[in-house]
Amino acid sequence: MVDLPPSVRITGIGAEIPPDEITTAEVEERLGLRRFGLAPGWLEQVTGVRTRRWATPDVRPSMLAADAARKALANAGMEAADVDMLVFTGITRDCLEPATANLVADALGARGARVFDLVNACNSLVDGIDVAESLIRTGKAERVLVATGERASLAIDWQARTMEEVLESLASLVVGDGGGAVVLERSSDPERGVRAREFRSDAARSSHPVGGPLRREDRACEICGGVLDPGFRCDGRDLFAAALGLLQPAMETVMARTGWSYDDLDIVFCHQPTKRFVEHAAPFLGEASLAVAKLWWTAERYGNTSTASLPLAMTEAAAAGALEPGAKVLVLAPSSGASAAAMTMVW
Repeated sequence: MVDLPPSVRITGIGAEIPPDEITTAEVEERLGLRRFGLAPGWLEQVTGVRTRRWATPDVRPSMLAADAARKALANAGMEAADVDMLVFTGITRDCLEPATANLVADALGARGARVFDLVNACNSLVDGIDVAESLIRTGKAERVLVATGERASLAIDWQARTMEEVLESLASLVVGDGGGAVVLERSSDPERGVRAREFRSDAARSSHPVGGPLRREDRACEICGGVLDPGFRCDGRDLFAAALGLLQPAMETVMARTGWSYDDLDIVFCHQPTKRFVEHAAPFLGEASLAVAKLWWTAERYGNTSTASLPLAMTEAAAAGALEPGAKVLVLAPSSGASAAAMTMVW
């Protein structure tokens, strides 16, 4: 009979951020927003994003994921050979086939690990944590590495011709590149680890935020003939309403399931599409808005780093001494799809 663990916890975290910092003012200038009658600083005002990091063209998602994974493994005191499962959760991938997880595992030297990709927009990493925790609990895995690498800066549409196109591509103008990783293992301490989770979705709201849509035939790539459009377009108002409508009940459910009040929380990690997204959402969350006061902010400095945002925030908080063993943590992830995730854990 398999000896099932009393709990599963994150034992290692890591993040990789490219060194090149790009200001929002630089993005405005390159896009030429003044031709639409917009005053300098408009983009920062409506998003709350001041800077972000972009990788150089030669950097692939798997490279960012592998760099973050090395840090997470070191943080966990583990070697790559100890990993028996590696899940890659990035939205951007090196290729459609094979799974980018293969490339990350090869770069790390984790060649004996089971590998696969898990993709669900910005919720992918928290979905990966949930899958990893479940597999460890059921005895199907011992040590799982969940890693992501994002090159979302490649999806920016610099050719907006009208104000309507600018607004549709607004979400892409705040993206940042980066990598993140977490290591999950069984815990001998039943008081620590993942406590509860709640996932909500509304597939009927999937048509508004779309990245990488199929091109029309007349827009096929002139070089390779490909029909995949890397651009990202989004109805921001609809996505805000959809994500918020799912996030609030997910938060309330997971907190009730855990038996915690918002006052009990020590720190909150939330995927932040923009700083303004979270600020504007707070008044509509009711009692759940108390969680915002304990949020670790990253969007103003790094923009929307997609699936890398959560491990980035965790790594920063741990380095600052704000995330310590025993801390009561709430993890949140609103996402296109639309979907939302909420998870509680004791660090």
